[in-house]
Amino acid sequence: MENGPDTGMKQGDRMMTNPTFEAAVTRAVIKLLLGTRKLKPGVVISGGDPLGTDDKIELGRYAVKSDDDVLHLEYRTGPDPALTGIAMFLPRDGRCHIQTGCRLWLSKAGNRGLIVPQAHVRGHFRLAPREIVHIDRKPAENLNEGVERASAWLTRQVMRPDVVYDAAQCTLWQQAA
Repeated sequence: MENGPDTGMKQGDRMMTNPTFEAAVTRAVIKLLLGTRKLKPGVVISGGDPLGTDDKIELGRYAVKSDDDVLHLEYRTGPDPALTGIAMFLPRDGRCHIQTGCRLWLSKAGNRGLIVPQAHVRGHFRLAPREIVHIDRKPAENLNEGVERASAWLTRQVMRPDVVYDAAQCTLWQQAA
């Protein structure tokens, strides 16, 4: 069964199109980072292709102009779609701090997830309902194991057979995001 130009990803006995996959992963990322709390004005979640230099400049300008923290989820499309990276745009004092190549991290206890920047960047980040908060230390547990736990958690959320993502839901989700 084919859905549009890309085969997509299998969910149970159905195929998810790339937009459906991206919407499902975006929902799961928000759930991982916020738990039961709701996202409020002050943070924008975007998703799409990996950002080029010009895209990063434009998104940084948007973040400063709107005074919104931006979390951009980067996806690979095609027959094997995947979340490939995370970029953050954090406007502070009229300037935009940009972090690229970030990863999701989850503790052994399975509590709310974190965003871990590249190794040379100090600390980690936590998504609060109205902003992305920098914490000035790395998580105490093994980073690679936490990244693997977050990846496994996301896969379980997206691939749950009881969750149905159809084209109408994705359109509404994309418009709301």
